[in-house]
Amino acid sequence: MSEEQKLDNGPAGLLDTETIADGIESDDGTEEITAQKVLEFLETAWTNEMSAPEILMHQSEMIELMMGQIAHMEENMKDLNKNDFRYVAHQMELERIRYIMVSYLRCRLRKIENFTQHILNEESVREPDEKRLSQEETKFAKEYYENMETCFQQVALQYMPNMQRSEADQRIVRPNLMSHVFIKAKVSVPSVVVGVDDEEVDLAANSQHIIPYQLIADLIHKNQVKLI
Repeated sequence: MSEEQKLDNGPAGLLDTETIADGIESDDGTEEITAQKVLEFLETAWTNEMSAPEILMHQSEMIELMMGQIAHMEENMKDLNKNDFRYVAHQMELERIRYIMVSYLRCRLRKIENFTQHILNEESVREPDEKRLSQEETKFAKEYYENMETCFQQVALQYMPNMQRSEADQRIVRPNLMSHVFIKAKVSVPSVVVGVDDEEVDLAANSQHIIPYQLIADLIHKNQVKLI
């Protein structure tokens, strides 16, 4: 498809349908990924991150792929007249994609700032391929924690009795994993425990539910349900 044809196809035409990465792991093995799939993946990751009380697995690779695609999209637009309606439509789509990525990253930074010590403690016991923070986020979290501890020590802790100084665990802020969330099942999921009495229900594909997050957290990571 020529660059002119892509532009004529509307905002969606700016996204390459050709493969932009070697592949991603799926339930059926490795599959090719296009720019449109990357965008759809990021939109789901964004809504999940915004609704989940805890920080989820980072998607830095997808962010980098989409940033590269945005640069390619901007290159495609250079020959368009800025008064052309197509230019306005494409520009709006670019701003929408940028907003999704920025909102996603800001949400993750907000969680890191709110639950710094808890997140670092959790990360320290995870296997390398299970760590939820990117390298940049890990560096930020450690520096933020050290700066907050230094400030807290200078402003308050040094004036407290020794007994209270040692109660560091009580200062750890943790997310409320039992907060209720709205979910939509992407596939049929049988025998999901939904209550303290071990009550089980079957989630039909495309069905929507409100349920404590902790009971379906593993289904989020398995990509069987998404938050809405």
